Amino acid sequence: MSRRLGRTAGVLLLAPPACLAVLAVAAAVMALAQGWLEMRSAAQLPTWSGLTALLGVALALVVARAARRTVRVGALPTALGVVLPVAATVTATSALLAARGESRVWESAPGLLLWLGLLAAALWAAGALARRGRFHLAWLVGLLGALVAADAAVVLAVVTSIPATAPVVDGLPPDSVDRISAPLWLFTCWTDSSFGLPRPTEWERFLITDRVLVEPMFHLACTPYAVAYAITTARPAPAAVAGPAPVPALA
Repeated sequence: MSRRLGRTAGVLLLAPPACLAVLAVAAAVMALAQGWLEMRSAAQLPTWSGLTALLGVALALVVARAARRTVRVGALPTALGVVLPVAATVTATSALLAARGESRVWESAPGLLLWLGLLAAALWAAGALARRGRFHLAWLVGLLGALVAADAAVVLAVVTSIPATAPVVDGLPPDSVDRISAPLWLFTCWTDSSFGLPRPTEWERFLITDRVLVEPMFHLACTPYAVAYAITTARPAPAAVAGPAPVPALA
């Protein structure tokens, strides 16, 4: 049992820093590709998000394999066990950046808190469904719930930092973002695109990605492993293989 506890703590504590490493590696590869291939600026965000998603899925496969040998508890303790180390990692990273003079670090706190709360609820629901054997529905609920959590966090970050209207100065576009496009803001951060719709405009996309750039990528890196762990630990433990029956000794 002590080995299982140690393995559980190791998986849950190391996975969030691994997500930060995923972001760093994806950003480094994007920068190298930009230099080698003369990548256009419009392709930078899609490349970063694509690499982040790919590495995040790879991390999820490793975590899911390790989760089969961790301690199995209820759906709610599992969800909290995933979210709390993520919160600790975010807090430590934010404190480090604030100490280095990043003035806007703590402005992202409300959005991150909302994301963590909604993510915990999504993992709880996914784990509860998986325990009932409804694994396909568990994956659907877990992934959609995590997507809604990330979208709501980005919307809150934009709404609290960028006004809905602003005056036009010297004929330049106003520093504002129309709220009508709010459901698309997360995908705008991942793709730098409006998907052919009139909103958000190019200037609004610039304002949004300038305000929330790293957080949506961190959400993308964390989602695969978080959902995979919650569902994997909810599966029933494999039954022990019965050995051959003992042969009675001859009298």
